[in-house]
Amino acid sequence: MDSSELFRSCANEHVAAAALMSLGGALVERIDRAALPIGVTRGAFVANLLAEYDRKASPELRKQLVRAMSRAQMPILAGLRHVLQVALRGAFEPAPRRASYCRWRPPVLNWAAESASLAREDLRRVLH
Repeated sequence: MDSSELFRSCANEHVAAAALMSLGGALVERIDRAALPIGVTRGAFVANLLAEYDRKASPELRKQLVRAMSRAQMPILAGLRHVLQVALRGAFEPAPRRASYCRWRPPVLNWAAESASLAREDLRRVLH
């Protein structure tokens, strides 16, 4: 079975939630713990993880997904389990980019007050 079927069918958050419930167990609890703080449903969270995997997974991870799906009796569920385990490990996230060197420097501000004696006339003109 082609892995694209997994990404197409579980793109719908309701289908993704139902497939996750079919997997059951500790994986559902891990998804709930990850989805609750950001305020999304488990189905939306799973659909988002699948979309990210589809965009970011390396060729080696894709080969592992195809192998996991081809050996299983229920390939969609086996593929979903593989994707979620990889996603929860953070294995397909790219390495953080290094910040580029910034040549711009802010101007140096001199906040030292100069002592200047203002005459009464000058003070009145400044205040009005």
